[in-house]
Amino acid sequence: MSQVFGADGRPAYLITRTDQLGTPLSLSGVLPESRAILFQGAPGMGKTTELNRVEDLAELHGWTTIRVTASENIPLEHHLTTAFRKKLEDLQDRFGKRRVRGLSRTVRDLTESGRNTRWGWEARLGGGPVPVEFVGKREKDTTAHDKLGTTLNDFADELGRIAGHENEPILLLIDKIDAASEHDQAGVNDLAIHLEEMDRPVWLVVAGGTKSTSSLMHASRRMSGIATTITNQFSVRELEPLSDADLAVSLTEPLDAADIPYEHDGIDVLVRAANGNPSQLRKFALAAVAMRDPERGITAAAAEAATVKVWTDSEHSYQSRWNQPETTHAQKDLLARVAAQGTNGLYMPPQTRPDLPDEWQQVDRARQELVARGMLREHDGQLVTIPDKGLRDWVNTHLDQTPAPARSPEAGRPAANLAPVHLAGDRAAVNRVFGASGQLVEQIDRKDKNGRPISLEQALPIGTTVLFTGPPGIGTSHELTRTKALADREGWISIRFSASRRESVESRIIRAVQNELDTFKRRYPADQVKELKEILNRMAVRTKNSMNTAQLRAGLAPGPKIGVHRAWEGVTKDSVGRTLSELGEQLGKMAGPRREPILLMVDNLDAASDTDLVALTGLSATLHENRKPAFLIAAGGNQMESRLLSASGGRSGTETELKLDVRELVPMNTDEMRKALVRPLSKAGIRCEPGAVDKLVEGAQGHPSRLRTLAGAALELVQPGQNTITTEIAVTAASRLNTRSQSLYAAAWANCSNHEMALLAKTAAHGTHGVPIPSRTDSPDRWDLDNASKTLISRGLLTRTDFRIHVTDPGFQDWVQTRLGTSTALSGIAAPVRPQAQLTTNRGRTVDHRPALGAKQDVQQNR
Repeated sequence: MSQVFGADGRPAYLITRTDQLGTPLSLSGVLPESRAILFQGAPGMGKTTELNRVEDLAELHGWTTIRVTASENIPLEHHLTTAFRKKLEDLQDRFGKRRVRGLSRTVRDLTESGRNTRWGWEARLGGGPVPVEFVGKREKDTTAHDKLGTTLNDFADELGRIAGHENEPILLLIDKIDAASEHDQAGVNDLAIHLEEMDRPVWLVVAGGTKSTSSLMHASRRMSGIATTITNQFSVRELEPLSDADLAVSLTEPLDAADIPYEHDGIDVLVRAANGNPSQLRKFALAAVAMRDPERGITAAAAEAATVKVWTDSEHSYQSRWNQPETTHAQKDLLARVAAQGTNGLYMPPQTRPDLPDEWQQVDRARQELVARGMLREHDGQLVTIPDKGLRDWVNTHLDQTPAPARSPEAGRPAANLAPVHLAGDRAAVNRVFGASGQLVEQIDRKDKNGRPISLEQALPIGTTVLFTGPPGIGTSHELTRTKALADREGWISIRFSASRRESVESRIIRAVQNELDTFKRRYPADQVKELKEILNRMAVRTKNSMNTAQLRAGLAPGPKIGVHRAWEGVTKDSVGRTLSELGEQLGKMAGPRREPILLMVDNLDAASDTDLVALTGLSATLHENRKPAFLIAAGGNQMESRLLSASGGRSGTETELKLDVRELVPMNTDEMRKALVRPLSKAGIRCEPGAVDKLVEGAQGHPSRLRTLAGAALELVQPGQNTITTEIAVTAASRLNTRSQSLYAAAWANCSNHEMALLAKTAAHGTHGVPIPSRTDSPDRWDLDNASKTLISRGLLTRTDFRIHVTDPGFQDWVQTRLGTSTALSGIAAPVRPQAQLTTNRGRTVDHRPALGAKQDVQQNR
């Protein structure tokens, strides 16, 4: 710890971080509407500092925090148990021992989930005056359905219960989420979604590296961040390099407080050497204080000596990072090329031209990994530099290469953030107009590509299993919501749950049915409900082992006895477990006589395992055979029908006949989108100019969730008293939203395979016109590309219209074009001579000006 600059992670001077639009990223005394926040950034950018800041903020306001650091080898539940025990006394003092008792049990069960319990009897014969005594024991498993295992959601429910009673915020902090196992990352996703649905004063604040968003997307299997330009799970806050001005004040303020003299030239040397990295600046500052002039303090010479010392001391670290197994040959090649450019940086589009088969993807992945490790830094999506001058010089020395002479001032230095075009409005106003959920308030009756109604309230199911499919953000979950509303109006029992990678579908169904047992008790005879509960118990127990013991003891009482015993296990024949099919039979048996439907509704089917899908197809077949009013209603991506067909054959690999009523949701047409936008605004007394309507509808690309996001962003920019969304506001809102989505675009790109990258590159290059579907081309790898197109459509990155595909999100299309230089190649733009700060934007990216190439070069680069 430094007496001048504070502890590592707790600097003496705090900087309120902002995004590129000037909007604060650091949390303040007014907690955000979103219940889940993700801070991410390269090493040294201050992620842990932000969590420390949240802890200090909580202590100032009297809030409760529970903090853990994720790791791959220790489950998250174990970390939470340890952290809770440290906070137990504080929680008891704030909320009372009685209210915390349930939370204590839940935390205990987190690490004891799924434990079996036994009850038994014991009989004794003999003893007393008789010198021989016989003892017989028998124990049976009695594990009930409520002992399936405690989950992170149960933990959140208990936190919400005690926080909601006092309306006092509780903040759950998780650091280094990118180091967690994929299993734990999936659990954190489920937890974030549960907190939003729970709507209690409990916040989840997570921190991790630049790949945190991509790994969380992958772990959840929702992959829905890009279709809506926001994640369904987190408010992502990217911590970018700090400007020179911010770094300078974080240095001079502590020096002034400590009465340490300095020269501004010395401060400039340290700030420029840090190059936007607050952690690096701390190292330089500590060395500079130790090497300062006794009278003049930190001079330029002292600062230069300090930076040289830090870089020299770091040479062993540079060598170790270079020799790490994670540093692949492609990464070393790219580092060498960037270092050879010196301060100029490397212009990447020529290095990742899509006409370089099986090469450019490796280079791009090397770029992603090096950026995530903090060894490279991206600027404007096209230029990369080595931000650490010491590392850059070490690579050049190690490879005995001479860097190119500087053609301009050092490339890509962090600049001051641009001021927002408009002040942000009241978020509550957006919710009043469009609702707090991810769906538009205005109900639009959807139709499939053939014009047939989609919703069950308009078209009765054909059979007993209905599957809503479509890309993320298209409205499949909303159809389940409409179905539940229909069931509530008609008085039917509806049981809704989401598939999860952390828990089997059977366990989820048991929990969901358990929550509705009171409803079953009111409507059905006691014997039928008892049988239903028995099936749930058997499904949870799976086996019903028994333990038997017989003992024979000899000896006079009182006094010692000597005994022998024999123990054996047994398994009851009829206790091998029940299945979802038996549950379906029982639900059909209960619903049949009254002709009152019972609906099992499962959302997010993409997250279900293959084993889960096998169980669901068995349930579907049972419901079809019984022909009773018990229905399975599911929602998932475009590839769910294929996955279910494959699962229907089990391990045979040959699908069986599966009766599915598949209802595919397609992008809404222009008229539907206009109604969904204009009607809620009109009801709220807000006018939307025709040009603004066109802009918002065009940007939404037929996706209702994206339309709500764009409209909400525009509504936030409307100044009080204006009540008009102008065309300028709509354009600005789209640009700002695309700017804030850069980390999500990068995350989606990072999850793509080589063929998916190639197809995205080709499709983005053709803009809104798109390209033919790969199966209709004569490309030698057309079937690989065709599979890639199906995956990208299912993720919502591509949209298919007839026999063509195009990039769904215009902002993502621009991002891909900028990254690969596609748009610059088409317009005859070459590598930069001198990067310049720009104040104008084009769909969220900076417009840079570069000298034109000749026509021959243009054609060659565009191949």
